[in-house]
Amino acid sequence: MKNAFISINDLQIAYYVHNPDQDNTIFFIHGNSSSSGNWRKQVLNNALAGYRLITIDLPNHGNSDAIEADGDFSLPAIAKTIGAAIKQLINNHPYIICSISLGTNLVAEMLAEDFFLRGLLLAGPCIIGEGCGMNKMLLEGADVTAVFSENLPKNTVEKYALTISNSGAQNDLEVFLKDYYAVKGNFRSSLYDTIALGNYNDEIAIIQKLNVPVCVIFGKEERVVN
Repeated sequence: MKNAFISINDLQIAYYVHNPDQDNTIFFIHGNSSSSGNWRKQVLNNALAGYRLITIDLPNHGNSDAIEADGDFSLPAIAKTIGAAIKQLINNHPYIICSISLGTNLVAEMLAEDFFLRGLLLAGPCIIGEGCGMNKMLLEGADVTAVFSENLPKNTVEKYALTISNSGAQNDLEVFLKDYYAVKGNFRSSLYDTIALGNYNDEIAIIQKLNVPVCVIFGKEERVVN
């Protein structure tokens, strides 16, 4: 595995390359309050040994730099940063993109521009659009306070972690909590403020217009996303 950084608009964005000698590439984009480590089981799976696998830490997450406190935390702005990183890392190789949770929003926003990908996988997608904002995106009773707030009690964060995962493995919970508390600055609340103002594109329409295969995956016992 190779760990490196790429400079995008004065931000150092961390990324990790597995199987660097392979040509066909899969990019992995994680969700809110997680990190590239979210994909650790996928990148170590022998089924993907024939692919160049690149995981990216979002701004304010993992080993990536943080956006300035008075910077732009909107979905389109963050997507522009991730999109620029992917464009530099393509190296003329065919590629697909896999994303989960908030990562699906960012990928949808990113694809408002021209990207010549071969396919797209959206896991637990929470993409939003005209007539389908957060009020319809969430299941009734779903509590996502943990990913839009700072300084919450640990038991609240743990409850959310157990809600979004059926793993049951203590190690998986510990990995989530480590990533969660490593998020820099007021990313969560700043992101929420921009979404509440409607600062996003019609992500659903963007995905619908794609002319490449799109795979959508929901967990059998999904408890958060509608």
